[in-house]
Amino acid sequence: MLAQLKENITDILFPRRCPLCGSVINRNERICSRCSKDVEFIRRPICRTCGRPLYTCDCRRGQYAFVRNVSPLVYTRAAKRGIRRMKFNNSPSSCTYFGKLMANVVRREYTDIGINFDCVIGVPMHSDDYRNRGYNQAALLAKIVAEELELPHYIHVLVKYRKNSAQHTLSFKERQQNIKGVFRVAMPEMIRGCTVLLCDDVTTSGSTLNECALTLLEAGAKSVYCVTATVSVLSEMPAIKAAAFNTPWL
Repeated sequence: MLAQLKENITDILFPRRCPLCGSVINRNERICSRCSKDVEFIRRPICRTCGRPLYTCDCRRGQYAFVRNVSPLVYTRAAKRGIRRMKFNNSPSSCTYFGKLMANVVRREYTDIGINFDCVIGVPMHSDDYRNRGYNQAALLAKIVAEELELPHYIHVLVKYRKNSAQHTLSFKERQQNIKGVFRVAMPEMIRGCTVLLCDDVTTSGSTLNECALTLLEAGAKSVYCVTATVSVLSEMPAIKAAAFNTPWL
């Protein structure tokens, strides 16, 4: 009875909130009923390169330096609210929600078919951006994924040493040029010969993941696989639609 009373008091003073929209939820709920209706999980068949559902895949074979990307959610409605909450409202519950989903999809799409990772790395932020925000959501996601999968989480190994313009403001070709040469590996001995799992919050054009993968491979990594919390679909990617790529039905 005392334990139940403590739980009730805790729920009143510190109510649980939906990791996607921030509304109050019951103790036995993961997300609120509205977000449960809005969240869109990625269903098979999926592209075995970019990780998008096949009906919306718009990547090209051989385009990326990483082997493959996987994601649990489509970047629409509830997932978009959650990503924004995680990035701009300093919401640890959002990081935990997305991180656990990412770990689950890594198990299903990678480890269950025999792909073993040596380390987990989050896409880094420039130091100026880190100071402004106070945290790097990709690093937080990587930490949770690493804990769930019982893998080493490397920080300060891959660094972003040059600032660039915000990717979401640019066309596809501009994104590729904008991100070129902004990363470096500070401790190459840590990833030499390693199979790396690279984490980020959203895949749009894939340019950021690709540049990180190139940097890691040039520093001696054996291979790079990616996992992101969400992936944009064509309706959310006007810059990619404008590129008019041929769709590879993998």
